[in-house]
Amino acid sequence: MSKLLRRPGKGEVVTYSLRPHKKGQAPFSDIKLADGTIIRRVDESVHRRALEKVNSAFRKQKLKEPA
Repeated sequence: MSKLLRRPGKGEVVTYSLRPHKKGQAPFSDIKLADGTIIRRVDESVHRRALEKVNSAFRKQKLKEPA
């Protein structure tokens, strides 16, 4: 799975791709291409934990809002 993200005003394109967890490997790695494109590879387990944290924070925020 990959996700394309453009940074406004910077002119660079960042593509995110998930990779399987491998012990001893850094959770993030960047590959910079000659045209300025950056491929950022993210460990699936790190991505999953981040999504869980966002989901939890979103639920707490929804509970705090008045009906």
